[in-house]
Amino acid sequence: MSQPDILALHGNLGSKEDWERWEIPQLRAVDLWEHSDLDFFEMAHCIAPELSEGLDRPILAGYSLGGRLALHAMAIHPERWSGAIILAAHPGLECVEDRLARRVSDEVWAERARELPWSEFLESWNAQPVFSGCSETPSQIMLDPPRESIALAFETWSLGRQENLRSPLRRFHAPVLWITGEGDPKFTSLGREMASVFPNFQHAILPGSSHRISAEAAKEEVLDWLSKPSRSFSA
Repeated sequence: MSQPDILALHGNLGSKEDWERWEIPQLRAVDLWEHSDLDFFEMAHCIAPELSEGLDRPILAGYSLGGRLALHAMAIHPERWSGAIILAAHPGLECVEDRLARRVSDEVWAERARELPWSEFLESWNAQPVFSGCSETPSQIMLDPPRESIALAFETWSLGRQENLRSPLRRFHAPVLWITGEGDPKFTSLGREMASVFPNFQHAILPGSSHRISAEAAKEEVLDWLSKPSRSFSA
């Protein structure tokens, strides 16, 4: 039985090359920096069907920022996807005050992305507690050229501008694999919470991984999930 296609969205300060380490032939990765002028809803409509053109109800995958964009596309177009693979993503802040605070914070990051020397910006970004134990990635070092697109993404795709997607995501009945790292307690807690949202849900917690989930460990988990004889991607 052939495996379904996968449409994959990278994380913040990432690139579509990040998915190449999975070495999954049926995976198509998207360069999010080409679309950071679109808001969440415009991007959701762009992901389905424009970016998935030629793919027959693919599985939608996303890491962190890409996972949040994927969740919007799943909420708005649940019928478009045969499944979803979400890595360390946030379903949306529930408190209005938290959203406002996050928007202010992300506007500061946007300004830093535009003005600071790139190495200084990366040092500041990677020093955040959520990345504790994580190293700088090769793709981050290469991102200096599209800095305006990255800065714009902090503004347009701020978690503070994201909808709380818990309720609309209940309409998504296809299989969902949610992956978090054992060393990422905040996002692991969010992952456990999503078990009450999706009717067809599996949460994998990867030992030895933090917020920047090990590509090798995630790939092993994904391939195992895809290969289960009982798995149906026709829901």
